[in-house]
Amino acid sequence: MVVDLCTPGEILAGTCCKVATGCTGGFGDLLLLSTAALIVSSILLAVIYLWAVMFNSTKINAYVKQELYELVASAIIVIFLLMAIGAMGNLRLNDFVPNDMLPDDSRIGPDTNIYDSAAIYYERVGSDMSGWIEMNYVMNVFVDQVASVTPYARPLGVGLVASPLAGIASPIKSLIYNMSVAVTIAFVINYAQLYVYIFALHGFLKFYIPIGILLRCFTPTRRLGGTIIGVGVVFLFIFPAFANLAFVMFYNAGAGPMLTFSNMIGYYIGGHGNPDNLFQMRFENFFSRNFESSGTGFIGLVTGVFGGIGDMIQNVVGGIFLTLLILPIATVSWAFTLGFIIPAFNTLIMVEAAKILSRSFGEEVDITSLTRLI
Repeated sequence: MVVDLCTPGEILAGTCCKVATGCTGGFGDLLLLSTAALIVSSILLAVIYLWAVMFNSTKINAYVKQELYELVASAIIVIFLLMAIGAMGNLRLNDFVPNDMLPDDSRIGPDTNIYDSAAIYYERVGSDMSGWIEMNYVMNVFVDQVASVTPYARPLGVGLVASPLAGIASPIKSLIYNMSVAVTIAFVINYAQLYVYIFALHGFLKFYIPIGILLRCFTPTRRLGGTIIGVGVVFLFIFPAFANLAFVMFYNAGAGPMLTFSNMIGYYIGGHGNPDNLFQMRFENFFSRNFESSGTGFIGLVTGVFGGIGDMIQNVVGGIFLTLLILPIATVSWAFTLGFIIPAFNTLIMVEAAKILSRSFGEEVDITSLTRLI
């Protein structure tokens, strides 16, 4: 599956022109709009201060002084965010990961930006899961064909019609069906994370963080402003950090378990001509032993057929059914890990981080109910 989205690098650089609203300013938008939010807050405080002077209100005057302190704190937060986003935008994978631990992907290199590598991780997982769904479809077709085999033995119109493999294939079909459901849900969750990540880079840099800065400067809206800034920092820093951690953990070139799993699938059902293809190797060995080397003529053919029945049952049929039992279970376990466990764990950490950061940037709005989305 190819997703035509702006890359995080394009978003930060302000060169993303693939959305309906035109090109986005990215980091420049954050600088411009956050400064505009501080200016608007200063103007509003100046108006309130003039009001306090006109009516000689000590309470309003004290309120303005308190809000002026929060305005200065908001300006410091803006400077901190600009410096942090700029520094992280220049961070490369080899700055904190050895070259031997880099993910094994043609789009990944030592100089890859960590924002871009986070998006590549979700695309890579989605590509693997789409392959699993296709594999599941092929296995369904194969098992359904096996279950539909019906031998006819009716000499002179009297005999037997049976489907001996229907009972064997039935539990495997149920297993493959459940695999299809699990992988499909994991596939949707994975791409939902990718779209949320790209949306967060667009939205928080251009809209939400500047709005949070404006709201933070005033007491009635400070709780909401601090929460918006805290959630923005989570999506801009913690979200890509966790994505890169999972990328290095599961796809590192040294001993990535996902690469090992892909090699296992290739061993069982690899492409034509692959010497490690278990199915192809079983069939070729069967025919070479029992037909090519069994002699010529009718006698040789009959001898090869009867001599290969045991080999066929043990190697070909046994290998096929063993594969049909192993692959669905192994695939579902990885789909459950990448599509359910990792996103749930990341969501819990991000919600708690947003709560803590909201207190640091002002006051928090209770967002614990967001954990129900898991």
